[in-house]
Amino acid sequence: MRGPNLFYVSLETPSLIPRPVEATRGDGVFLLRAPLLLAAPSEWWDVAETFACDLAISLDGDVVNVEPSRAAITMTHGADLIDGAFDMRIDSAGIQILAGDASGAAYALVALRQLAPVSSWRATPSTSDIAIPCWHIVDHPRFAWRGVHLDVARHFFSVEDVCRFIDHAAQHRLNYVHLHLNDDQGWRVEVPSFPRLTEVGAFRTSSPVGRVEDASDDGIPHEGFYTSDDLAQLREHARRRAVTVVPEIDLPGHALAVLAAYPEYGNTPTVRSVGTRWGISHHVLNVAPNTLDFAEAVVCAVADYFPGSPVHIGGDECPTTEWEASEQARGIMQLNGFTHARQLQGLYTDRLTRALEQRGHRVVAWDEVLDADVPTSTIIAAWRHSLFGTEAVRRGHDVIMAPMEFTYFDWPNSESADEPMALLPPPFATTWQKVYGFRVIPDDVPHHAAHHVIGTQAQLWTEYIASRDHLDYMAFPRLSAFAEVAWGTSGDLSEFGQRLAKHAERLAALGINFRPLDAAAATSD
Repeated sequence: MRGPNLFYVSLETPSLIPRPVEATRGDGVFLLRAPLLLAAPSEWWDVAETFACDLAISLDGDVVNVEPSRAAITMTHGADLIDGAFDMRIDSAGIQILAGDASGAAYALVALRQLAPVSSWRATPSTSDIAIPCWHIVDHPRFAWRGVHLDVARHFFSVEDVCRFIDHAAQHRLNYVHLHLNDDQGWRVEVPSFPRLTEVGAFRTSSPVGRVEDASDDGIPHEGFYTSDDLAQLREHARRRAVTVVPEIDLPGHALAVLAAYPEYGNTPTVRSVGTRWGISHHVLNVAPNTLDFAEAVVCAVADYFPGSPVHIGGDECPTTEWEASEQARGIMQLNGFTHARQLQGLYTDRLTRALEQRGHRVVAWDEVLDADVPTSTIIAAWRHSLFGTEAVRRGHDVIMAPMEFTYFDWPNSESADEPMALLPPPFATTWQKVYGFRVIPDDVPHHAAHHVIGTQAQLWTEYIASRDHLDYMAFPRLSAFAEVAWGTSGDLSEFGQRLAKHAERLAALGINFRPLDAAAATSD
């Protein structure tokens, strides 16, 4: 079985992102013509056809399922290849692809399209033939979790925009798209048994203008949520792109939208409104048994829209001031033998984890849940610092490394004062060069436990991202650099920069409003 041996066999590196593990240049080219004749195992066909259709747009033709003897592109299962791996040989007679699974077949077709002219990335036909240079490429991911997060709670994005976002993730061989579906400023998913979550919680009266500390109100209502049909469309779109959607319901903090809809689940009788300011609210869910019942019912209802997917239960930034002042909470602390209010969050973590695991889901939570007892089966997303990931590994958890200084793309692209308003002001910045220098497995993770670091994830929080074009600008080209880090083949920065310049032409052809490379800061530390 091929494993993550990070070596390169190449006299010339193909302009691929992520960089391949092995690449050997051949002689000549192969001409793809319309219709595009494809042979693939039946169980891979949906995924293979989806990516082949991207190529076929340039040919102005269809993708036709044919016998291997007639195919221009032949795909077969490689028994010795791991999931996500592929072995692609292009010569003048055709294209032969061995893949470990459907995702490996998808990644091979992404690489094939990158080897084609940039015109093959446009949405309109440009030529009758596509010349593909001859290469032998053997590739596989080092990390199983290569994710990107999108906050649709602070600013709602349409189904069309999220599908487009999934497309761009897949074009970079990222395999998880994490949707942050609720926060203080909005609830974004239909739960029929609790209708007020969307009737009340999906609507706010205003949004902040300017930085949070001195913001004013824009007075413009903001609303939106996904129906069950919307979520089915997103799930199916992602499946055909070899992407898994990870829903997140973040409780017991970040709960103003919930409390506006159902104030009885709060710690005080005051009726709240959906948040109109960014930041952390001290209003959180109480810890009464019926509130835990509510949280379980809601989270499981959302999870049921995504059978088999991992489910993120949040758990971050939950102030304990209301719990400390609550006689009820103090009684529950005493009943459980807790010595600090932070431990109360563990009641949510334990309850939701066990309920979701019984439904066949793996559970992910932000690293703050480590402040209380947490089931070892919970995957920890370490965002505050990689040290929290190392601590989680030490405690036996699988970990997604997502330290904010490298993976938070709501930070500015550079230290320039010309950057659009972002979560933090200059000199805080995360350049694509800094992203490319990120090492997923920290040095302080023992070698024998490194397998617990299952991958990494980039985050796009949207307090200051309200449009598709702005989302593009904040995501790219940083997400392109991140994709190579997550694949596990990042290397020399200047060499990557040369490939990124070529890749920027593809981003432009796709209509992505990326941040221009020539204006990026040169920081790499």
